[in-house]
Amino acid sequence: MFENFTPPPIVTYAIPAFFLLIGIEVYIGYRKNKALYRLNDSIADLSTGIISQIWGLFQKGIGLFAYFYIYEHFRFFEFALTNPWAWILCIVGQDFCYYWSHRLAHEVNILWAGHVIHHHSEEYNLVVALRQTGLGGIVSWIFYVPLALIGFHPWMYLASGQINLIYQFWVHTKAVGKIGKIGEYLFSTPSHHRVHHAINPIYIDKNHGGIFIIFDRMFGTFQEETEPCVYGTVKPLRSFNPVYANIHYYWELIKQAATAPYFLDKIKVFFKPPGWYPREGKNPAGFLPIPEVSPESFHKYDPKPQPEVRTYTTTWFVLVLLLSFAFLLFVAKFSFISQVLVTLWVTLSLVAINALIEGKSWAGAMEITRLLFGFLVIAYFDVGWAYYVIGIVCLLVAGIYLYRTNGQKAQAA
Repeated sequence: MFENFTPPPIVTYAIPAFFLLIGIEVYIGYRKNKALYRLNDSIADLSTGIISQIWGLFQKGIGLFAYFYIYEHFRFFEFALTNPWAWILCIVGQDFCYYWSHRLAHEVNILWAGHVIHHHSEEYNLVVALRQTGLGGIVSWIFYVPLALIGFHPWMYLASGQINLIYQFWVHTKAVGKIGKIGEYLFSTPSHHRVHHAINPIYIDKNHGGIFIIFDRMFGTFQEETEPCVYGTVKPLRSFNPVYANIHYYWELIKQAATAPYFLDKIKVFFKPPGWYPREGKNPAGFLPIPEVSPESFHKYDPKPQPEVRTYTTTWFVLVLLLSFAFLLFVAKFSFISQVLVTLWVTLSLVAINALIEGKSWAGAMEITRLLFGFLVIAYFDVGWAYYVIGIVCLLVAGIYLYRTNGQKAQAA
């Protein structure tokens, strides 16, 4: 079924363009004297983006296999890859399926658990577009089954999905205003998507379209941007830990189901909208109120590490980012065990880096652990003595850094 099939690498090759546009947005903010970025928040966003791509390597096969199987055995029609009308229909159809996938991810708790991570950031910039779930690939493919039944080739389906994803990148910005009546009426724009990410009560669960906004207009979920947006989630995460960000809502649902006194409510917890709470005694089930917010009253989560910590974590984050990008480019050359080892090391590294930024008490131990594990990974790959030297140097630098920062804390105390 998968013989001689190579997925389109459009998103991978678009990554340098993403970072170029991020640089332009940073420059625009600097020129206009507007703080569009915070380093700690951006590292947290990119950490979840890296994990999304690397964890996704172990999930994409599920949806791809299902799509292939349905396409091969149950398709109604067959469209040539060279047919331009088929491409247009597939792109529109993909966005229609995305609209419902995205809308239900806001209206069904168990689906929101996999999507909430994209909304955790309390900033709104191009880096937020890269903040994605590491677990969404397990079920999201179900919404695209109609495309396989219609008969859109798997390569066309994957390419259209990547085009949709790339389009959505540019709408995550405050640097662009409205783009004109026709554009605002037909397409998802930065203004429309700012509404989608806002936690103002008037904006909750609006504007779900990826490329087009017409489906929101058709199905009653459109909202114009009419008041200043406040970003994040109604219940703030207050953490930069990328693993916790991926799993915390699943755990909250499990705890809520476990404590619900009625069996039916234990099931409802997973399928009701976010904010729903079960019956308790004589108190009926209901929804938590959505508080009014404003940019002036909202307090962002903003831990401020020491300059030495900021330099150390930023340097290591850039290294992990570059290594992850190289790994994704050449992942086909890695064995399954090698992929697992690299994934574990990258995950440990991102947890440790963000813990250091947040000043967690266990951050130093985690940092040493992930460096030691990295040394073992180098040994597994048997890449030569030079890399062992590099590994030892990294451990020494980390030890000196932790000794100095702990000494400074002790003096401050």
